[in-house]
Amino acid sequence: MVSELVFQQHLVFMNLNKLYIIGGASSGLGYEYAITLAKKNKVIGLYNSSKHKSLKNLKFYKINLEKKKEIFSFFKKSKNELDKFKKIIFINFATYKKDNLLINLNENDIKKTFGVNLFSNFFFTSSLIKNYKNKILDIVFISSSLGLKVDAGTLLYSSSKLGLESLMKTIVIEYSSFNIKCNILVLGFFNSPLWRKLSSKKKDKIKSLIPKGKIGNINNVTKTLNFLEKNDYINSSSIYLDAGFGTVKV
Repeated sequence: MVSELVFQQHLVFMNLNKLYIIGGASSGLGYEYAITLAKKNKVIGLYNSSKHKSLKNLKFYKINLEKKKEIFSFFKKSKNELDKFKKIIFINFATYKKDNLLINLNENDIKKTFGVNLFSNFFFTSSLIKNYKNKILDIVFISSSLGLKVDAGTLLYSSSKLGLESLMKTIVIEYSSFNIKCNILVLGFFNSPLWRKLSSKKKDKIKSLIPKGKIGNINNVTKTLNFLEKNDYINSSSIYLDAGFGTVKV
């Protein structure tokens, strides 16, 4: 009796009209956000490294978003599932950063950085729109306020993140009439596995550069993405979630 009641309540809170597809869901904020969403929504978590067991409402799918063939295969295999939903929300947390001076850059670093940070978004969203432009599509690219600061050694990371601006604006210009919107969430520093690996000295240095004096958490990300989704008049916008770090010269 109790289990039946819980199941009925679960159906009430579950939104069966929309599906979230989360890129970079293997770890960090992408994984935390996917887990949070799955409490009340259907979620597909895309990963290419750390493997996790699928949960009741969260299905993990191994895919290299840099490979167009794997993206084509994903949409082919997932067609029956994706067809069920009226709205699809794609949010890509996948990111790659390796600093190096201009004269020391190599072809592999260039391909990897642009592949993960820019081309993955290009390939996946183009396939998503091609297959499902008749549905309501909500696309959010994840950028970084640190990545938008040009500094010695950051050329690849900064260039790849800046490219998301052009991709976002192109999607909006070409496909807004199909009930498709696209925005960018620009993140600062957050409590993540990468943050926890930093030394106390490095953490203190970073916090001193943040006007607010503290880092963010998954609740900040969840609230902001929820706001973006619910407000259909926000389109082609870069929303900074960095406690003012983007305004500080480093």
